[in-house]
Amino acid sequence: MKIGYEGYSPENNGIADRRRILYWAEERHHEIVNSRNPDADIIVITSSADLTYWAQAKTTKPLILDVVDGLIGEQNPVKDFVRGVGHINSHHTTSFKLKKFSDTLILVAKNCNSVICSSLEQVQEWRKHGVKAFDILDFHEEIPRALGCFENSEKNSDSLFWEGLPPTIQSMTLLKLLKSGDHSRPYTLNVLTKLEYYKYMNRYIKLDVLRILEKQIDSKSIKINLMEWTPDNLVEWANNSSIGVIPVHAFKGYNHLKAENRLLIMWRLGLPVLTSALPSYVRTMKDAGIPGICHNEKEWATKVTQLNRSVSLRQEHMGKAQEYLDRKHRAEDLMEKWDFALGVN
Repeated sequence: MKIGYEGYSPENNGIADRRRILYWAEERHHEIVNSRNPDADIIVITSSADLTYWAQAKTTKPLILDVVDGLIGEQNPVKDFVRGVGHINSHHTTSFKLKKFSDTLILVAKNCNSVICSSLEQVQEWRKHGVKAFDILDFHEEIPRALGCFENSEKNSDSLFWEGLPPTIQSMTLLKLLKSGDHSRPYTLNVLTKLEYYKYMNRYIKLDVLRILEKQIDSKSIKINLMEWTPDNLVEWANNSSIGVIPVHAFKGYNHLKAENRLLIMWRLGLPVLTSALPSYVRTMKDAGIPGICHNEKEWATKVTQLNRSVSLRQEHMGKAQEYLDRKHRAEDLMEKWDFALGVN
């Protein structure tokens, strides 16, 4: 079968492309073609596609929208409008009325047969707009899974681990109450992210990621180790860290509807994890039976210290995390979800 696809990156080779429909298509031996190829049997577009075209497109083929982020959640209306203008400019569209990005996305969704998103919370949000949606998490098979003992001589017991895109770094202030770790030395925060970061539309006003981090946390308590995100660095520095941290400050917009993918990736890498109380993280932690939610700065400081000082507690967290992955995040289950959502036998 031929899948017409317009992905998250210009060459359809970004992380969200590889970890979602491209993985499914390769495993099921389906061919990926251009989204406007007349020979396509099904068309799958993403939130990075030319939405102004697909909002008005007429096709007899099943049309599916894949959206991994909470782009229709409550958010700043000015930023939402600027994002909409940026999208139109980046796709060189002149025949479309300026709208908030979320409004354009909803318009596209209603022109599609269904939406595939990445969390139960996002499904509920889409339903508010009368849109049929399916939640499917990312495939993480490109990331080696840690097995067996999760403590080794290479791990630094005072080393924290964070990975993600630069815009989410703004929540590091939640770690500012951390005091020096054991043995009177500061924690090390291993940060893996894109070192090239622009404030607007990934092209305007370049920002210094290290300077942003240094403004948010106490350098006497936390030493920053900033690195470019690569697959090799992801594995290496997870292996050299003792605790994964996912602090999130604001619970609106993108953040409120975030899926649990980052948490599951850290578990897959063999790290016990502490997170802020996003709905998907709370739901996942509760299901796994792990007390890993931090509600405020004081709780972040307390739980990081407790977990850092106890090898047995870290091992207990990881035992439960691995059991959860075996039970709730299996590649074969995700494959079947894509089969069902796309109507493929």
